[in-house]
Amino acid sequence: MRLKIRGRWMLGLMLGMGLWGPVTVHAATNLVRWPAVQSLAPRNCELESKQTRLYQLNRATMQLTPRGTARTTSHWQRVGQVMVTQNKRLVTYWQVRHGTAGRLSWALADTVRVVGTRVTDIKTPTRQPMRVVTTDQQEHGVTRAANKLSYLPLKGAGRYTTEHILFRPTAAYLATQGLQNQPDTLRQSSGYRDHYHFKTALYLPQQLGSRLLNDPQSATFSADNRYLYVMYVNDQQLGGADQTGWVVRYDWQRLMALGAGQSGKMAMVRVAAAHQFDGKMTAFDRRVLAAIEVGPEFTAGHVQSLALNPKTNELWFISSTARDQLASVARLNPQSLTPDLKIAFTTGSGRLGDELTFDRAGQAYYWTHASQLRNGNVTLYRGTISSTTGVHFEQLAQGLANNPGFFAQSIGYNEVTGRLYLVSDESITSLPAAKLGHLTTSQVGEANFAGDREFEGLVFMHHSQEGFLLTNRGIELMRIIVDK
Repeated sequence: MRLKIRGRWMLGLMLGMGLWGPVTVHAATNLVRWPAVQSLAPRNCELESKQTRLYQLNRATMQLTPRGTARTTSHWQRVGQVMVTQNKRLVTYWQVRHGTAGRLSWALADTVRVVGTRVTDIKTPTRQPMRVVTTDQQEHGVTRAANKLSYLPLKGAGRYTTEHILFRPTAAYLATQGLQNQPDTLRQSSGYRDHYHFKTALYLPQQLGSRLLNDPQSATFSADNRYLYVMYVNDQQLGGADQTGWVVRYDWQRLMALGAGQSGKMAMVRVAAAHQFDGKMTAFDRRVLAAIEVGPEFTAGHVQSLALNPKTNELWFISSTARDQLASVARLNPQSLTPDLKIAFTTGSGRLGDELTFDRAGQAYYWTHASQLRNGNVTLYRGTISSTTGVHFEQLAQGLANNPGFFAQSIGYNEVTGRLYLVSDESITSLPAAKLGHLTTSQVGEANFAGDREFEGLVFMHHSQEGFLLTNRGIELMRIIVDK
């Protein structure tokens, strides 16, 4: 398949570091700031109506002020893009001009249609967002261990705890400007008991339409393993309970049938996304994008925790762990891709983590670490989340003496082996869920990697040992390959 794509656009689209230009990385929050204004190759476009509002941009203050209406819908060109934060949401504006020499103005991207694209290019849920029912739970949602806490010494004794990592794009990602048609590999650099590596299963898009998809936080499969749900956040906002996010549902089986997981064809999703943006979609591009459904934006929290309870077939995520307000978990409706139920509760003297997974019996798990140092211990929690009985977690009396790494990123559960995986960047610790509270050192494994990648999540298919790493720079899902 021969592709003709503007390299400058594709480089910007695929480098999840920003579009066309340098970026400023804020180490404390790992936020990436987009360049102020991006020039685009001129594309013919139409405005939504004659009443479409036009704006002028003050580049010094990045403030947009009204300058009138379009008065005509045709003979416009899109020539630039800017993204600004308004009401805590990242909003995309496109720079337009009338004719080839007309005055430049700005218009909301949603009111501009590039010739060759259609509203239906980006699939959205047919079911409208539902009213979120909030339940205030009276009792504490987290209880402390009844017995004195103990921390299991690990064989690694802190040698496998990774420090704060400066994340970098992979060499193949840079060399191909994001159009990776061959799988990438991330090999284990050190560890014990667990011996495996990761190999690309699916390259995910960085942007669809005007929606940025460059900051995934968690993922989970549907009960029948047909759909992959990936939860994203607005990376222009500080992480916390007020951060907005959205869910994208990928039809995994359809994308695999189209060849998105086959060597030599793996760029198809990113190519289709780029073609859609430029109004150059092919019939095959439309088939690819028809397998991807982009949900609406909502207040989500930092959402490192989207997980399916296989016993109830419900999708849950932790929406707030803030100490200065009620903690909360939310249930995601798989049809609207928005929450339909939220349970708010106090944690008492306990602590709610940011990660979540379930076993086949419906038991829920998360973990926290006391500090980001090598000797920072891990505390484990087990409990239940139910729409009828509420949230009930118990701190287990036995934890681990050493944490996997600087940030607690995810927790995964293998339904076949019964093992839990505690995920930090470039570091994963595994242990048997059935032995929690009575673990021995020989039952715990640690694995390190050396790709300078951000590990966003570890997710397993149901009734299967197939596991996948959700990682960034660039965004992809990598299959676990057990080393012989």
